[in-house]
Amino acid sequence: MGMKTIKGISITNFKTTYERSFIPGVKTDGDDICICASFSSTAKECGIVLFKNDSKHLVLFSDEYRTGNLFSIRLKDATGLYDSYMLYEDGKLICDPRATRIYGLEKFGADVNESDLRCGFSDTTPEFKAYNPLNIRYEDSFVYLLHVRGYTKHSASGVEAPYRGTYKGLTSKIDYIKSLGVTTVELMPIYEMLSYDRIPTNGAPAAGTEDSVGQDKSEIVYNDNGLLRNERSVSGKLNFWGYKKGWYFAPRSAYAYDKKHVEAEVKDMINEFHKKGIEVILQFYFPYDVSDSVIIDCLRFWVSEYHIDGFHVKGAELPIKTISSDPALSDIKIWYEWFDYGRLGDLARSRFLDRRLAEYRDSFMFCARRFLKGDDCTMGDFISNMINNSSEHGVINYIANYDSFRLADLVSYEHKRNEDNGENNKDGTDNNLSWNCGIEGNTKKLNILRLRKRQMKNILTMLLLAQGTPMIFGGDEFGNSQLGNNNPYCQDNAIGWVDWNAAKKNADLTEYLKAIVKLRFQHEALHKDKPFKLMDYKACGYPDLSYHGQEAWRPDLSNYSHSVGFLYSGLYSSNPDDNSFVYVIYNMHWTPIRFALPELPEGLKWHILSTTGETKTIRDQDIKKHMEIECEERSCVILISKGQIKESQKDAFEGSKQPF
Repeated sequence: MGMKTIKGISITNFKTTYERSFIPGVKTDGDDICICASFSSTAKECGIVLFKNDSKHLVLFSDEYRTGNLFSIRLKDATGLYDSYMLYEDGKLICDPRATRIYGLEKFGADVNESDLRCGFSDTTPEFKAYNPLNIRYEDSFVYLLHVRGYTKHSASGVEAPYRGTYKGLTSKIDYIKSLGVTTVELMPIYEMLSYDRIPTNGAPAAGTEDSVGQDKSEIVYNDNGLLRNERSVSGKLNFWGYKKGWYFAPRSAYAYDKKHVEAEVKDMINEFHKKGIEVILQFYFPYDVSDSVIIDCLRFWVSEYHIDGFHVKGAELPIKTISSDPALSDIKIWYEWFDYGRLGDLARSRFLDRRLAEYRDSFMFCARRFLKGDDCTMGDFISNMINNSSEHGVINYIANYDSFRLADLVSYEHKRNEDNGENNKDGTDNNLSWNCGIEGNTKKLNILRLRKRQMKNILTMLLLAQGTPMIFGGDEFGNSQLGNNNPYCQDNAIGWVDWNAAKKNADLTEYLKAIVKLRFQHEALHKDKPFKLMDYKACGYPDLSYHGQEAWRPDLSNYSHSVGFLYSGLYSSNPDDNSFVYVIYNMHWTPIRFALPELPEGLKWHILSTTGETKTIRDQDIKKHMEIECEERSCVILISKGQIKESQKDAFEGSKQPF
C-alpha cells in the first residue's frame, strides 16, 4: 500500500475489484470490505475514509467502479484493519445514510457535528431466524403509543436508575403493559438521528466539513426553556420526539443501556414483546427529500433484521402505493393518515383480504372531545365515528395523540401552556376542544377533581367501546399530565416524561380502563370486523345495533341533543356462548336524564355493569325496577343482560338465522 495525504488524511491504495452489487451500504464479507454508495453528480472526488483508533485512511474511487452516481467497489483484505468509516466527497465527511450503526450519538443531547460521527460496518452474513408477524386482527387489537426515553425516564417509573429511558427499561415494563390488555405497542421514532439542529453563532466550522473534524464532541448542552445552551453559545432546539430526518437503518443508540450492543438490546426488547403476544409497530418520519428507494429499503431492513410487525409512516409525498404493494411487506401492517384505495393497484388492493392497511386519523378525537364537553351539533358526528368501521382496512381511533393534550390535561385546561417551549406559546394547536371542568389547571377542590375523573372515564368509555381499533398514549391510563403543554417536542424533562406518581393517585382510572378493555373483547358486538347494518336482517326482532333516547327506540338526534343509548344485540354473535345484550348510555348533558330501557327477550333482565358517576369500577347490580334508569349528569352507564332466553323464543331466533 502506498501512502499520500490530503489535509492530514493518508491516501491508501488497496487492491480493488468491481463489486457486482447495487445494494447500497458498506459491509464486511470475509476478508474484504464491500462498498456500494451514491454521490452527487457534481462530485469531483469521492471515496471512503477508514478509521482505526486515531488513524484515518482515505480510499479514493475511480470512475471504473462507477455506474451513474453509484460506486460499487470491493477492498481486498481490508477486514479487521479498521473499525469504522465515513464517506468522502470533495473534502467533506459524510455519514453514510445506509449505515446500520452510528458511533458518536450514544449520549442524548450531546453537541456533535455530523462529521465527527463514525459509521459501523455491516455483516453480509448476519444470523437470521425466520419470523412470522403476529398479525393480530384490528378488531382484536388495543394499541399503546409511547416514547422509549420518556416512558421510563422519570425517577418514579420504578425502573432502576441505569435503565431509565432505555430499551432495557421499557422491557421491564412489558408485564405492566400486558396487564392493561394491550395487544400492540407503537413506538415513536427509534432510528438514529442528531438530537437537535445545530446553529453556530460564533464562527464555528459548519457541520460536515473537513475542518470540523477533531472538535471536542463531549460537550453536553442543557435545556433552557427549550433552547440548547453551552459554553460555545450554540443555539438550537432539542428534538425530543424525533420526527426528523435521520439514519434510518440504525437504531438510536442514546436509548440503549448497553452502548456497545445497541442492536442486540433492541432485538431483545422486541423479542420480549413478542413472547407476551404483543405486536411492535414503529413510527418513521420521511421528509420530502428522502428517496423512495431509501424508504422501501428501510422498511424491508427493519422487517428482516428486527422482525417488526408493522409501520406507521409519516410525512408528505410518501410512495404509499409502492409501500402498500411491496411483496416483502405483504404481511406487515402499514398505517397512514389515509389511502387512495382506487389508485393503489391490484397488489395493494389484494391486501384488503388480510386487512393489513389502517387509517390513522383525528376525526374520532375531534368528535369525541366535542361531545364530551357538551357542544351542540355533535350527535351526528359522534354516532358516525362510534360505528366507523371497514371490512377492508383498519381504523385507528384515539382521544389524545402525542401532539395534543394528555387525557388529564384535556379535562384540566382550556388553553395550552407551551411557554416552556421557547416560542412565546405560539407553537402547538389552539384547537384543543377541551373543558377544564370549572377551574384552569391544578386545583384542590374535590368537586372539580371528581368531575375531571368522571370525564376521563367517560371519554375512555367512548374510545374503548367504539368500533375500529382503540389507541391510547402511554401514561394516559393513570392521568399523566404535561401541565397543559400540548406540544412538548423539545422537553426532555418532567414535562415530556411520564410521571408515574400519578399511577398511585389514579389507580381507579387504570382499573376502570382494564375493566372496559376486558368487556370490549368479551363481546363480539363491541369489536366487530365489519360495519353494522343497523337493521334486523335476521328477522329476530332486534337490529344488530340500535339507538335510543329517553324513550326506548326513539333517540333524540337533534342538534341540541347531548345523550344517546347504544343497544348491541347479542343475537348476531358468531359465538354461541356470547348472546348477551349490551346497552351503553352516554349522557353528556349537565343534568341527570332518565332513560327507558329497551325490552329484552323473555328470560333476560338488565344488570348495571358500570357507571362513571360512581367511584366503584364494576357494580354488576340487578335492576329491580327494570323499565328505566337514571343516568347522572356527564356520565356513562353500561348495562348487560343476564339470564337465559326461553326455549320458545330461542328456537324462533335460531330458525330465523340467515347466512349473512
